[in-house]
Amino acid sequence: MDNRLTVMDFLKVFESIRSSGVKEDHKYNFADLHAWHDYDGYTCWLGFKDVTVTLMFHGSLKIEYDKTASYEEFLNRCITLTANKPLQ
Repeated sequence: MDNRLTVMDFLKVFESIRSSGVKEDHKYNFADLHAWHDYDGYTCWLGFKDVTVTLMFHGSLKIEYDKTASYEEFLNRCITLTANKPLQ
């Protein structure tokens, strides 16, 4: 697994998308990034193109993607958000 971002970083990304994004059909959308959670908030997801990150209760996470290029672009966007920089 990639170690450039921690679970806490992904949670910060989730909160950035939730607070800055537009809510549509139970998902928050911001700069092509998507964030959503289950009804009780114990499981949260981040999505971008073919990338899905599942953030689970007790700090575990699962990252799924088909294309490495999509995952790299997703990580770069997340790193930008965690540095409090605006996305282009």
